[in-house]
Amino acid sequence: MFRSNSLRSIILAFVFVSGCFSSLSAQQRFSVGPRVGLNLSNYWGNADYMKFTPGVSAGAFIMYSSLNHFGISADFLYSQRGTSYNDNTKKFIQRVNYLEIPVVARYFLTLSGNFRPNLFIGPSLGIKMNAKRIKGDYLQGTGPVLNGDNSENFNNLDLGATGGFQLNWGTGNRQHFLIDARYTLGLSDVQTNLYNVWGPRGSLQNSTFTLALGYSFGVGKEYPSRYRR
Repeated sequence: MFRSNSLRSIILAFVFVSGCFSSLSAQQRFSVGPRVGLNLSNYWGNADYMKFTPGVSAGAFIMYSSLNHFGISADFLYSQRGTSYNDNTKKFIQRVNYLEIPVVARYFLTLSGNFRPNLFIGPSLGIKMNAKRIKGDYLQGTGPVLNGDNSENFNNLDLGATGGFQLNWGTGNRQHFLIDARYTLGLSDVQTNLYNVWGPRGSLQNSTFTLALGYSFGVGKEYPSRYRR
């Protein structure tokens, strides 16, 4: 059931992204490339005893930039999220791994040139891949085994909103080096109603800061800018 739902979600996400880009058929200026970075993630809501924990964010992106200030992009990322939990009786790191698909609108601060910083905002869909507790230990007494897979404790989909800024330097023929900083706020509860060792939580949503590096390659026909610097 989970695999069929996840496959359906991935297909719908790709259809949605393809529709966004196919509607921009005039004056196409596309670029694609890899990106890799660091997540600092936690939960907000009923998040007592939880702290930020690091994780990996890595994948690829496709970007369209028009011949004015505006553009749109989509990322397809492996994203490690979760939290570091310590209630003074037990501690562990809760890891939840997602396929993350943010689709954002971009506003470029310059019209042309080798340096094109931009601001962006948009929705982000997270599709759960798996979840597990690691580095678990009891500080007082004993109890159930802490470490291990607990994917059933978390919902399959996570809807959020993301926003941030990107620094974009030209390095060669239609190639750019990117530094991307963003914050992603979860808008849906991450937990199911199943028991978790940190007890029942009335409200628990993702909260993630990401800093990433990327490199883009221009693809398709190039259209010169109508504007000067």
